[in-house]
Amino acid sequence: MKRVVSVLFVLTAITAVNTAVLGAAANRVKVTLYYEHLCPDSIRWVSAQLVPNYNALRDFMEIEFIPFGKAKSINGGESFQCQHGPKECQGNMLQACVLHYLPEQQDRQVSYVTCQMNFNADPAGWQCAEQSEANLQSVRNCDEGVLRTQLLLEAERRTQQIPLTFVPTVVFNGKFDQTLQDRALKDFREVMCELTNKRIIGC
Repeated sequence: MKRVVSVLFVLTAITAVNTAVLGAAANRVKVTLYYEHLCPDSIRWVSAQLVPNYNALRDFMEIEFIPFGKAKSINGGESFQCQHGPKECQGNMLQACVLHYLPEQQDRQVSYVTCQMNFNADPAGWQCAEQSEANLQSVRNCDEGVLRTQLLLEAERRTQQIPLTFVPTVVFNGKFDQTLQDRALKDFREVMCELTNKRIIGC
């Protein structure tokens, strides 16, 4: 009887922990960043808004990176035109490949993007890719094959779902809001404080 009670206690404890974890995940704000590899405004936003605030916000959000911006595909992905030229298209593709091989690893994705979205970063993108902890051979295969095109076409599809007029664009919980976008460009932390009912330390 004592053994049965002990087993039930353990199962109940596990269930409680799982419920707490799921509840915490459900309460996180979904943040989607639409940006471009060589866009100065994108670089400034990552450097000034994401980097200094990430440690305080990391447990309260799930962030997704969509490297495409105002680019467009030609003939179904035969080629792409990007706002800052061909090198940006190549960089968008490489970022898409690296992020693809860092699935559900938010800290590593953020570390990679903050490395790359820096005015001192290698514009070709490989230095940060090598530091990203993604499987480098898989990233190279992606960047040299059809997967990079498929990933960028998906990024285009996602981008076309919002009324993007400025890069970067920040979307919260899957719904574009111009007021939140304007505010997030200047004070991302304050918007997050509001959306989490000030549960973040320092709000």
